[in-house]
Amino acid sequence: MRQEERRARTRAALLKAAAAVFATRGYDGASVDAIAASVGLSKGAVYANFPTKLDLYLGVLGSLIDQAEFRLERVASALSEASDPLAAAQRYFGLGGDTEHASLLAELWRTASDYPPVRAVLDNYLERRSALLGRGAVDGGASPAEALRLAGTVARLIDAEVLYRRLGEAPAEATS
Repeated sequence: MRQEERRARTRAALLKAAAAVFATRGYDGASVDAIAASVGLSKGAVYANFPTKLDLYLGVLGSLIDQAEFRLERVASALSEASDPLAAAQRYFGLGGDTEHASLLAELWRTASDYPPVRAVLDNYLERRSALLGRGAVDGGASPAEALRLAGTVARLIDAEVLYRRLGEAPAEATS
C-alpha cells in the first residue's frame, strides 16, 4: 500500500473515531488523546493529519453535512409528493446511525456560538437545507411563499426530533 493510501485510511479512521467521541462527549469533552487511543494511534498521528482539534472537528462536520444533505433529499422527495410536514420530516431518520447523527447535529448547533468556523458550517447548512426543502415543496405544488413556510416548519420538526433523540427520547410517530 502506498503512503498516500495509508494516509487516507488513517484520516478516515480518525474521522470515524472522532465522530463517535464527539457524539458521546461533545466537542469540549472530547480529547485528542481519547480519539487517537480509540484507533490505536498516537496523539502525534492525529496532529500529523489535523493541525488542531478544531480542524478534526470541522472534518467530522464535513461528513455530517454530507449525510444531512442525503437525508434532506429524502425529505424533499416526500415534500414533492405532498406529504404532510411531520411525515416528510420523519423521512430524515430511519437510516443507520441516526443516534450518532442526531448527537453530532445537536453538538453542531451548540458549538456554533463559540467557534466562528463552526458557525459558518451551520449557517451554510441551514441555507442549503432551506433551499432543498423549499424546492421539494414547490415540486409538490406549493407556491413559493407557502414552500418557504413549509420548509421552515419541516426544518423545525427535524430540529426538534434531533434534540429529542439527543436526549435519548423515543422517536415521534406520524399520525394520519
